[in-house]
Amino acid sequence: MRHAAHHLRLSSLSAIAVLLVAAAAALSCGSAQFNANEAVDTRNKDFAGRAPLKTKAEIDRERSAVQDQVLAEYRQCPNCFVKKHKVRERSYLFDAVADCDTAIRVGRLNDGGKWVCSPQMLPQPAIVYSFGVGEDISFDTDMAGLFGSQVYMFDPTPSVVAHFGQPTWEKGCGSGRIHYEALGVGPVSSPDGLELEGKKLPMQTVADIARSHNHPRIDILKMDIEGGEYTVLKQVLQTHALAALNVQQVLIEFHFWDNHAFMDFVGLVDGLKQQGYMLFRKEFNASSNADKCAEYAFLKAAPPPAANP
Repeated sequence: MRHAAHHLRLSSLSAIAVLLVAAAAALSCGSAQFNANEAVDTRNKDFAGRAPLKTKAEIDRERSAVQDQVLAEYRQCPNCFVKKHKVRERSYLFDAVADCDTAIRVGRLNDGGKWVCSPQMLPQPAIVYSFGVGEDISFDTDMAGLFGSQVYMFDPTPSVVAHFGQPTWEKGCGSGRIHYEALGVGPVSSPDGLELEGKKLPMQTVADIARSHNHPRIDILKMDIEGGEYTVLKQVLQTHALAALNVQQVLIEFHFWDNHAFMDFVGLVDGLKQQGYMLFRKEFNASSNADKCAEYAFLKAAPPPAANP
């Protein structure tokens, strides 16, 4: 009898524990005050008089309008925007607004791979600029080997130069070719404007680098430069270098070190969209905190057609 009573007390305690866990989960998901009837009634009013979306053009306009609304809120007050949207929800604010017929992740199945849109449709051979090399060139070798691209890698970091054994280097890879140069990318061109690993190193703007290589176009611009992407992209947008070089895709790993970096990121998404570059893919870096580092891929695309009056 005492054993049965003890078992009953344990069962009761277990049931209470389950209820407490469920309550905590509800609170953590923000659903403690949720009322289904009120939620449906509110949305029903929002949708009053709206016809169902039935065409691709209508869906394109809808998802573009959602992003435009977010960007309009940012433009009205960037500081207010950052304060309103907490770190845990920022990863949901921007998603694809452009379609890619054939998307492929190029490079290793880990940090270092990048999403590319329809590489078979790029001019042949495609010109790929890859800023930031580190110890992983799987994206670069695969772009050359799989698609016959001419890949130009730039990274002046002394430890990276040591991997190649010399400041300039090139080699065939499949039907493509890989070129390496110990040169950094920056908002200005300077022989010693970049400091890495305690050394002052050369850097050039994207436009100046393309000019020095006699490249009238860049098909893919890939950048993974550990936070330097903000100043470089600002300069690229301000000088309209993307249009001048007819860049088709912009693949960037953004680093969200702090609120200021996130604010800059939203401003760059806005600037890219204004110049015709639409987000077609995003991927969070699983080897880092999801709110600290993420890949965003942009495609030069026409905006969705306007609705008929």
